[in-house]
Amino acid sequence: MRVIEKANWEKDVCPICKTKKDGKVVLVGIVGTQDGKTIQARQVHLDCLELLIDEEFGIIYQKYEK
Repeated sequence: MRVIEKANWEKDVCPICKTKKDGKVVLVGIVGTQDGKTIQARQVHLDCLELLIDEEFGIIYQKYEK
């Protein structure tokens, strides 16, 4: 996962904390937007991530409130 030192919050907010606070972010691909090797993504604060792994289904995820 590539960490970006400075986010670009011009048109978006972190989907987890709903803020534009300064801090490191990662890009998380959006399911259903892939076109070949290209995928749309959302910026997420690195500090907001609390990932879980489901070894039965082979997925890593985080639930958050919309």
